[in-house]
Amino acid sequence: MKKIIFILVFLINLGVIIYFWAIKSGALLGLGSAGLFISLGRITGLIAVYLTLWQLVLISRVKFLEQVFGLDRLAIIHHLNGLLAWIFIFLHPIFLIIGYGANNQLSFFGQAFDFLWNGDDLMSAFLAIIIFAIVIFTSLAAIKKKLKYEAWYFVHLLSYLGIIWAFGHQLELGGDLRNRGFAAYWYLLYAVTIGLLIYFRFLKPGYLFYQQRFKIDKVVRENEQVVSVYITGRHLERFRYRPGQFAIFRFLNKKSVWEAHPFSFSSVPGDNYLRITIKNLGDFTGRIADRLQPGTPVLIDGPHGIFTVQRATNKKLALIAGGIGITPLYAIFISQTDRRLTLFYSEQTEAKLIFKKEIDLLRGADRPVHYILSQAGPGQGETGRLDEEKIKRLLPDYLERDFFICGPPLMIKAVRSTLKHLGVSRRRIYFEKFSLS
Repeated sequence: MKKIIFILVFLINLGVIIYFWAIKSGALLGLGSAGLFISLGRITGLIAVYLTLWQLVLISRVKFLEQVFGLDRLAIIHHLNGLLAWIFIFLHPIFLIIGYGANNQLSFFGQAFDFLWNGDDLMSAFLAIIIFAIVIFTSLAAIKKKLKYEAWYFVHLLSYLGIIWAFGHQLELGGDLRNRGFAAYWYLLYAVTIGLLIYFRFLKPGYLFYQQRFKIDKVVRENEQVVSVYITGRHLERFRYRPGQFAIFRFLNKKSVWEAHPFSFSSVPGDNYLRITIKNLGDFTGRIADRLQPGTPVLIDGPHGIFTVQRATNKKLALIAGGIGITPLYAIFISQTDRRLTLFYSEQTEAKLIFKKEIDLLRGADRPVHYILSQAGPGQGETGRLDEEKIKRLLPDYLERDFFICGPPLMIKAVRSTLKHLGVSRRRIYFEKFSLS
């Protein structure tokens, strides 16, 4: 039902935009090629801005959207919506240049030059397009790991400037926005979008920090690649989260203040501290043990995520962890005393298993634990990977369970495929990708 509400809101607003465009520019469609392309240029511009505003909403961490889709799926929607927005952003000037070029009997490049040289307030629109192009290319570079996170982050901030310039350009020159009702609606769209962004991304975390004054208590090395960061604050009982959730942490010192990263909680509600456990997976995590010192203030944006047992109706669960993906599943394992749990924990070697002592203290006949090591020594248990044979042998009642999976993306994909082949319904498979550090 909530997804239907989201889709309806999206479609209704899109319908309003098309309605006002049709009132002003619809007649141009029948006035030859010039009118056709000018009309198409206007609607692509309006839709481009509308989709860009949705980009801001999707990254605002609005609780309603997060609870409906989860941040993993919101990230996918954000990516697809962004691709669509960029298509409309570039179609907008191309259609207008073709349309006005036909009207003025100028070539494509001649009309483009005339826009830039003689057009009022068109330079800001041109610069906005350049900014969006830069953001596109840097995003692709970041995806391919050819650009550091810090560089991508600062370039991505330029998109806000592009949105501001586009807003001024549309109000100044947008033919459809000369309708007062449509202009008021356009202002409202911007106001709601920016309001959501400011509240959820800035005001809410800022107020939480003001209330609870989070700071690092200690940094403990779990093994050569993994450290745990213990965080304390005032009235921690007021900070409510569920095992399996994560938050976005910003450490307020000179070396880390410009970076914010998502980490799952490896503590459980009721502890007198918050704990996150971090593996060396990149630039930031590789230097974290040296960067973070006791007493460092911490800005926490969260909790986030729907990777929690509240989604499961079954009392029998199977938890499948790969590497550092154990962190949210460990929190679930130690907190769920009224469910029958089986934990599978895959790692390279026994030395790399984190929380092993704590897990072993809680394992039992109704809470079995299976360590699966890719580089196991003699007598160290299961070897290889979690395949159909191991699931059938170690978890004979697998068709009666819900599955929670967390680990590297390739591991999640392989396990999901195995479970589906065994006949487990996809509705009983919950997963969280641990591809960001």
